[in-house]
Amino acid sequence: MNQELVEKHAGVKQEVAQDDLELKRRRFEEAGKFPWTKVIVAGVVAFVVLFGGMAGYQRFQKAKEVGGVVVMQDPKYPAEVVDMRRYDEENTVGVQTAEGIAFPLATLKKDFIMGVTYRRANPMPQGYQQAAGGNILPLLAYIAPSGRLVVATSFCEPCRSVTFHFEGNQLVCDTCFTRWDLNTLLGVGGGCFSYPPEEVKAEVRGDKVFVPAADLESWVPRGYDDGIAGPAMSTTTTLAK
Repeated sequence: MNQELVEKHAGVKQEVAQDDLELKRRRFEEAGKFPWTKVIVAGVVAFVVLFGGMAGYQRFQKAKEVGGVVVMQDPKYPAEVVDMRRYDEENTVGVQTAEGIAFPLATLKKDFIMGVTYRRANPMPQGYQQAAGGNILPLLAYIAPSGRLVVATSFCEPCRSVTFHFEGNQLVCDTCFTRWDLNTLLGVGGGCFSYPPEEVKAEVRGDKVFVPAADLESWVPRGYDDGIAGPAMSTTTTLAK
């Protein structure tokens, strides 16, 4: 009886040893195989990431350029940082009529980025007027790296800034420091990414830049309705009345 138990126990140990040997053999064989599945999966993931990045880059590169007529060939900005000069009230260079507002092209070529204020006939929402300092529309004009004339609204709704500056080939809000590409006004980064200056129609008439009143009178501020103060931020910069 004892002999049978010993033999049975020995048989079980032998089977376990064989199973263990078979498992080790399989693991050894699998370790020697090239991991095609893992490589294929990793390759697919890398392709998707690379393709998505290239598509985004190409979209940025092929984005429509803002601006109209070329007013300067291969402009060279005087410094890495170029501050906007606003021409308002006493030092204004803008002349407003019922047809629109005009300012000297020579002034823009000197400053590269400048600002003027258009006084609206069509009333803005009350919340906007409180933020901007009246029924006015601040404008900016600049010469893009492409040499094109760009005229746009000069109001960042969330932070209520009316002044901007250049840093390299980017337009930067003076209050929140959100950045947009100068040639496209596509957002580069910052808290007010979705609120770039909105381009308006402009043309060159003789030695003046002329901005028709139609676009300026129909412009609607983003995020402002009557009785609503708009996108709130703690820091504000407004034009004086």
